[in-house]
Amino acid sequence: MALRINGKDMNDAVIKADQFEMKILELVPDHLKANIKGISGEAFNFVPRFMSMVYPEKVIDARDRGIITVGSGKTIEPMIEFRERLRIEAFTTMELRYARKKLATITVE
Repeated sequence: MALRINGKDMNDAVIKADQFEMKILELVPDHLKANIKGISGEAFNFVPRFMSMVYPEKVIDARDRGIITVGSGKTIEPMIEFRERLRIEAFTTMELRYARKKLATITVE
């Protein structure tokens, strides 16, 4: 089973947002481990509870684990837990959103 993020293999995909870039290190049925790096040149706050996984039939939000501060030029590896177990089956398509903004489309092949 292969996971593709925005059409790229999960190991090669880098998700770029306005304030940060993120690489998914692990995606298992109940959590997400991501490497987050500031790209704006200054420190910023990453709030895991703003993360959500969107399936065609429902949305699963992340649990509130507090605010993570990322220093200028620093990298962190937070574990993002979701309120429900994620469904990862062959031929499933999901969207990863942060603060309602689509970051990536994830497909399971």
